[in-house]
Amino acid sequence: MAEGAEVTEFVFWPTFRNGSFIWGYVNWSGSTTWFTTAAPYFCDMLVFFVALLIVLEARPNRRWLWINILVIGMLWPLINSAYNYSGGLAGGSNDVGRLLQVLDPVAVHLYFALTMLLYAWGIYHCYFRKKTWHPE
Repeated sequence: MAEGAEVTEFVFWPTFRNGSFIWGYVNWSGSTTWFTTAAPYFCDMLVFFVALLIVLEARPNRRWLWINILVIGMLWPLINSAYNYSGGLAGGSNDVGRLLQVLDPVAVHLYFALTMLLYAWGIYHCYFRKKTWHPE
């Protein structure tokens, strides 16, 4: 909408569409730039950083809250990015495949490599190395 497109359909939850599994989608009409196509991956990074800050600074003491932060805030961005990146590498017509066509492929590969390494480091650091996932 910020780029002048009209959102025609928004599905937040994972679903099957046209015989394949997808993590959710947004359909729009109108002309947009590559930034709109890349927005889900920027949102993944934003969600991850918010979850990381909650884990490191707020340290919730309820087990159910810790599990939700782990799954929704930290594992979900890693799985979503890795799944779509692998689909783009396989020549798929998903968002990553389109980004690889319109942007410098080195920049796209570098972005996904760095963010997935960051996600893996954050999960390891917060939940396994420091054992912060065990509420006191």
